[in-house]
Amino acid sequence: NGGTFTGAGGTVTAGNVALSSGLLIAPNITGAFQVGGNWTVSGGTFDSNAGTVTFTAAAGTQTLNSGGSLFFNVSHTGAGILQLVTSPLTVTGALLNGAAAGNFDANGQSVAVTGLTTVTGGASLASTASHTFLGGLTVNGGTFTGSSGTVLGGNVTLSSGTLTAPSNLGTFQVTGNWSRTGGTFNHNNGTVNFHIPFGT
Repeated sequence: NGGTFTGAGGTVTAGNVALSSGLLIAPNITGAFQVGGNWTVSGGTFDSNAGTVTFTAAAGTQTLNSGGSLFFNVSHTGAGILQLVTSPLTVTGALLNGAAAGNFDANGQSVAVTGLTTVTGGASLASTASHTFLGGLTVNGGTFTGSSGTVLGGNVTLSSGTLTAPSNLGTFQVTGNWSRTGGTFNHNNGTVNFHIPFGT
């Protein structure tokens, strides 16, 4: 709540993380930021520093309020639920729901990911808000469940697990390739729109 914390290239392990003023600089790509509690940004500045924030709660519900701050990479590996609250989630790198992870619950918030989004375990529960996966969506062991919001994906890859499209109240826009080599695709009575601006 004031001052500056700099993670540099080391490992930072924390329970709850709360930023109300000042500057929080995450560890860089050579470091690690492990968070076992809730993440709340109500003020100040969060600098992702091109690093990965890993949410590790083993049980219960772990909340993530970005406060509008940008993350680089976000990884959810804990068996607990990671639930968005209050603010959308914007990830300029990659988003992962890991093999042993619990559910990722968007909880009515929008999600925008520039890099690849991977669901290897647990369930990624989309919401009534928009989900934009510019770097593609890969489901290779977990479950991605669309809702009544818009899901916009680049390449969509399903090799195992379950991919459920948004319902007929939502929209599934695919701007890249669609590849299913395993797993289960559930159309959910919705429509998948393929729109490639150029090329094949």
